[in-house]
Amino acid sequence: MLVLLRLAPYFKKYKYRFLLGILFVTISNYCSTAIPPVVGGIINGLSHHHANTDFITTAIIKILFLTAGSGFFMMLTRLCIIMGSRLIEFDVRNDLLRAIEKQNVSFFHEYSTGSLMAHATNDVSALREFIGPAIMYSANTLTTFLFALTLMLQLNTSITLVALFPLPIMAYATYAIGRKVHFAFKDVQEHFGSLTSQVQEALSGVRVVRAYSREEYERVGFNRSSTEYSQKNLRLAKIQSLSMPAMMFLVGLSNVLVLSYGGLQVMNGKALLGDLSQFFIYLNQLIWPVAAIGWVMNLIQRAAASTQRLTAILGSNPEIKDNDITDKNIKTLQGEITFSKVTFQYISRNTPVLTDISLNIPNGTSLGIVGATGHGKSSLVNLIPRLQDVTTGEITIDGHPINTIPLQTLRSSIGIVQQEPFLFSLSIADNIRFGRPEATEEEIIQASKLAALHEDISTLKEGYSTIVGERGITLSGGQKQRTAIARALVRQPKILILDDALSAVDTATEEKILNGLQEVMKNRTTIIIAHRLSTVKNCDKIIVIEEGTIAEEGTHFELIALGKLYAEMYERQQLEQEIGEYGT
Repeated sequence: MLVLLRLAPYFKKYKYRFLLGILFVTISNYCSTAIPPVVGGIINGLSHHHANTDFITTAIIKILFLTAGSGFFMMLTRLCIIMGSRLIEFDVRNDLLRAIEKQNVSFFHEYSTGSLMAHATNDVSALREFIGPAIMYSANTLTTFLFALTLMLQLNTSITLVALFPLPIMAYATYAIGRKVHFAFKDVQEHFGSLTSQVQEALSGVRVVRAYSREEYERVGFNRSSTEYSQKNLRLAKIQSLSMPAMMFLVGLSNVLVLSYGGLQVMNGKALLGDLSQFFIYLNQLIWPVAAIGWVMNLIQRAAASTQRLTAILGSNPEIKDNDITDKNIKTLQGEITFSKVTFQYISRNTPVLTDISLNIPNGTSLGIVGATGHGKSSLVNLIPRLQDVTTGEITIDGHPINTIPLQTLRSSIGIVQQEPFLFSLSIADNIRFGRPEATEEEIIQASKLAALHEDISTLKEGYSTIVGERGITLSGGQKQRTAIARALVRQPKILILDDALSAVDTATEEKILNGLQEVMKNRTTIIIAHRLSTVKNCDKIIVIEEGTIAEEGTHFELIALGKLYAEMYERQQLEQEIGEYGT
């Protein structure tokens, strides 16, 4: 329960709204609990034959006035507290997204997309239900109980004590059921995250599923997981279903006790009939607030479980971030990159991916990186925008240690096209301008021409306004890569990184793109990772990565003359090309 104190900063922001809500619910319940004495007065007057028309009319007007006041202030209560809960929900959801966005890559190895979606939907909603309904009904129960108890004690202390006899039993039942709800709801939420992940992966990979005729396998797996989720929900529902009947039974027991004991009091002349009637009205007024205790406890337990899950993310501090050594005076970069004895190792691996890398890339030059798959090429370039941090050694840009450069300055100076380009379910134009929202239509078209994409877009009915679908599903692999290249180029970065970005295009298109990039590359540092040596042969320098180290470096002709790894790769690709041409 103490975990809910972590929500205090959000309450503080809207404290006056919640305080007003509590004030309004207090006034509302004052009005409602003032009605029974009026009713009791009418009954006593009628039973003793001293009530007249004016007396009853005045009493009815009082009842109407108090009822209207109770309803009006309850409306104001809802406006304040329920709207406040929606505002806090908005803040929590935004804070959650910001917290997720700033996390390191390793964070997403621990949390799946489905799990994060469950946090952003069910868990945030559970918090909102606690902040709104739970607080409102808690205040409602407390103030109703206090007003009713005070007036009941004034009427008849002994009948009041008899009426409240079931209260300790009610408190224990609420506590016991609430604990079971907490653990059951936590189990449901965790399984919901797993189920959401399964659905998300099945939908994202629907083409693979169909290609391998695995629809039935996916259906069976989803049905199994969905059945388990249903069973967990049913278990939670069974526990929750105990709350209301238990509360109603105990309230009914109070009515029986009041009727039995209070009836004897009236018969013995120790209480008036109107007073006994007031007790029944008060008990009826307490039915919903008291019954709501169990429901509110359920909401609180659910919110505690959700808060615990959310704070694990909100309180997660990324290792890669601006800190005390960050130099805020660094506003721009030119692009000279230096690696000094850099070693990098993933936490999940026993051996380094990169070992003792020393390399200088002068501003405005191009570097080609080649080597076998899995030998550290992508890991090397991912260190430049600090998607990962070096294990030992140092990287500098323009002489600044990379960890002293503000992340915003560093990453806004880099345009990167990764091995698997990701496109959003937006128009082609919006995908291209994603990294630079202010880009003009002319700049988008120019970037598309440089990426050899403009002609393809011209054949589309909607042109640049064409929606590409989820992950760019309506485009071919080559078109997605070229869209990602255009997205990087329109940003006009000082450092351009192409991580095997031409693998899905044919050699003719590749040559066209490289010719278009020649002018662009003159004014910026360019790093190109490729498996086809034709992609990098014109770079100012080429390095060959083998088992995480720089095995060779030089120009294309220098490496051919060296007659080692690069030369062997070149000869093999030349032979494959000749065989392909001969076969054609």
